Amino acid sequence: MPGPTPSDPWGQLDDVDGTACYTTLGLDKRCSQEDVKKAYRRLARTLHPDKGGRPEAFSALQHAFEVLIDPKRRAVYDTWAAQLQYRSVRIVAQQAGRGGEDILLDEFDALGLHCEPATQLVVTCEVCGRPATKQCWTCGMPICEFCTLKQHWKDNFPLHWPLINSDHMRERLARRELEKKRLEDASQAALEGPNHRSERELRDVRAFKAAAQAALAGPDPRGTPVQGLTRFYMWAQTERAVLIAARVPTGYADRELVVEASAAGLLIQSEESPALIDRDWAFPVLAGAPVEVSRTVDNRFCTVSVTKAEYGQFWTRLFRGDSDGLRCLEPPYRLTDGPDDVVMEVTLPFWIEPADVGVVFSETGVDVMVRNTLHVSRTFWRNEEEAGRRRAYAAVDVDECLWSLDEEELGGEAVRILMVTLARPELTEEEITWKKGQRQDNRSKEHPGMLGRRGYRFFIEDEDEFELEDMLQAACFAEAGRTFVPAKPWEAGARPRWVDAAQALPKTVQALLAQLPQPGPEPAGS
Repeated sequence: MPGPTPSDPWGQLDDVDGTACYTTLGLDKRCSQEDVKKAYRRLARTLHPDKGGRPEAFSALQHAFEVLIDPKRRAVYDTWAAQLQYRSVRIVAQQAGRGGEDILLDEFDALGLHCEPATQLVVTCEVCGRPATKQCWTCGMPICEFCTLKQHWKDNFPLHWPLINSDHMRERLARRELEKKRLEDASQAALEGPNHRSERELRDVRAFKAAAQAALAGPDPRGTPVQGLTRFYMWAQTERAVLIAARVPTGYADRELVVEASAAGLLIQSEESPALIDRDWAFPVLAGAPVEVSRTVDNRFCTVSVTKAEYGQFWTRLFRGDSDGLRCLEPPYRLTDGPDDVVMEVTLPFWIEPADVGVVFSETGVDVMVRNTLHVSRTFWRNEEEAGRRRAYAAVDVDECLWSLDEEELGGEAVRILMVTLARPELTEEEITWKKGQRQDNRSKEHPGMLGRRGYRFFIEDEDEFELEDMLQAACFAEAGRTFVPAKPWEAGARPRWVDAAQALPKTVQALLAQLPQPGPEPAGS
């Protein structure tokens, strides 16, 4: 007896009419790109989760904006919408009793909408399940020779014909195998010699020593942040304590790692090496309180917990001379990283007026100053390869950048929202012709040594090169039972959030948390 007829995968679409993107933004198909930008900015202020909106609604809004703002994706979307009238053809063909190859092809089409590729032993075609020999450049779907003649869809890419480079799949598989072999060799070398350093780690050591020498040559080394040093640590805070996680590039198992926290400041220094941190605190710490230090056996990573002088005090910065939120797990702003601009939002007290605000844009960064309230100075991520090829390279179009100060209500209280819009430059001819209209910016850059991870944070001060955020999240959760979890730039659709349940933490953080000792009762008088 034949089994039940599979459901029509085309009938499972939410966007059955091909108009959802336009409806989400409240626009019609004749709208211009400027109309799309205005509608997105207007709706984002009410639908953003930080403004009380539902995450699903904001995600749908962001998806609609990304589709309609890109002329090529919009053209594909409109073409796909026009073909939706044929969405029932496949099921009708099966129910009509057609036989032979027709039914087989219809089943392949249906499977292509449901299955995931098996990648452990062989990369398979996501349409029919045969071994894949090519990859569609439009959506990245692995396909076989047979399916290069058929339209398909994947994730956010609507129905389209495959765009093929026959060597692309072969090169990517070769890179994956090469990277796997490199990691195996590095792991074996580390087992044979605990003090082994890879070429990348040696570059970090050289860069660290150069930055440390430059810092010492400055007029106020204990009160001046240096990017070449700040990249090696991050910090967070609870009601009781300030926590610092550090990657010590010159740490070795057979050398002492000195960690000293006094009322004046913090020192982290490996034996026979310049200091990684030798800075003055921005706010007072409790004199005489014990300092909790944890370190790895190879002395390459450590965490430090220092008690605040005033319980519950909110530290806006860690060291004297830092800008607000520099290297903090939770920055003092919210970033929305879009295809055409990056929007930074800052919540301010209701009494702040436009005259109190100063924003300075440059080709390298942005400086935000709010009188007696906030000072944020950040540097834009740069594509060094593009900058080396094009003298006119810029991360933003300074002339198109702007800011505004709006009145809003948050949690029943009146606040001011400072919105800083950082406009990306126009697409280059190379990006239009050879990159399918995709910007070669922080969102598309692949991490070296991490195949499949694409994306850097727009501000280089927010970048976590050494997975220090995971260490801080585990330490904060062990200390306070909750922690802030920033979104990783390569996790599509992820949003920063607060987590107070261990099972909701990222898997890497859960593993670190399991290794930490459970906190005992607080001493009397604390």
